Amino acid sequence: MGTSTLSRDNELLVIDFGDDENRTDVVWVETMNVLLDEAEAQALSGPTALITTGSSKHYSNGLDVEYMAQASRSEIVEYANSVQKVLSRILTFPAPTVAAVNGHAFGAGAFAILAHDYSVMRADRGFVCWPEVHLQMSFPRGFMSMIRNSMTPSTAREATVTGRRYGGPDAVAAGFVDEAASLDQLMAAASDYGRAHAANAGSNLAQIKRQLHRATVELLGNDSPG
Repeated sequence: MGTSTLSRDNELLVIDFGDDENRTDVVWVETMNVLLDEAEAQALSGPTALITTGSSKHYSNGLDVEYMAQASRSEIVEYANSVQKVLSRILTFPAPTVAAVNGHAFGAGAFAILAHDYSVMRADRGFVCWPEVHLQMSFPRGFMSMIRNSMTPSTAREATVTGRRYGGPDAVAAGFVDEAASLDQLMAAASDYGRAHAANAGSNLAQIKRQLHRATVELLGNDSPG
């Protein structure tokens, strides 16, 4: 299993990705599926909110590019689909979700932010960006659907075709995140969002999210090797 852990503080569930680069690698996918199984079961039993965060300078450093560099086309697609399916689970999680972005969020890490209902980013350090344009990579259809449904056209264009890095205040202005906070207030701010809506947790909330994000959910994890 990976370094991600799940803990609970009253109605708040917290998944900590760990204190490394927190890449969304194969082990991360396996670990997250186990933790989300447990978190979903708890979310269906009463008021709950889910917060995700990291413990070091990275929230999530995105896909495992070293693995992708030596993998076959079909292996890359299978791996990328598995990451997208984890984010789809967060997107339709049966409780309010909040990303407490403690540091850098690159590539798939930036998409992890968009998968949450709310997001708070560290104000003084860390960037969120999609570096794909600089890596000669394009976006899977599900990820592009997330961008179109979550961001204004002008911000979506700037973020994808220039690979701009947004610090906390700029990320708020661009609509990447809802709020920027100091590191010592990050979890408190994220917790406020969670507690305010924890009573909405349950299967009905999951159904509403599936309806709201239907087109994106249908695409996430369904790219073909083509």
